[in-house]
Amino acid sequence: MSPRLTALSRLVRAAAWLSVGTLVWLSWIPRDWEARTSLPGQVEHAIAYGGTAGLFVLGYGAGLRWWRIGVPLTVLGVVMEIGQRWVPGRTAQVIDAMASGSGALLGALGGTIVAHYLLKPEPPFR
Repeated sequence: MSPRLTALSRLVRAAAWLSVGTLVWLSWIPRDWEARTSLPGQVEHAIAYGGTAGLFVLGYGAGLRWWRIGVPLTVLGVVMEIGQRWVPGRTAQVIDAMASGSGALLGALGGTIVAHYLLKPEPPFR
């Protein structure tokens, strides 16, 4: 792997872990602190977890099985939802956990497909 690609990979990995921290923060802040988009909450969940999964796949390479990223992020989404029971003004909803998990799995699968084509080794010169 070239030094430039290695540096980019490290940057994407850092962004992926920063995204996990952001997911935890946004999941467990009180309702009064929230800033929402105009999208339905479940769509926000799916996009956030899908994007995070995609970053992990791109950062760690297409050789990593998609479910090894999707499943732990799905578990994270469930844990974050359960934890909202103790956050003022927040509620835990099964549909939100399902949206997070779906986004994580689809993001990991989609990221694997994209990474397969982007990170394909170049053929040697003949």
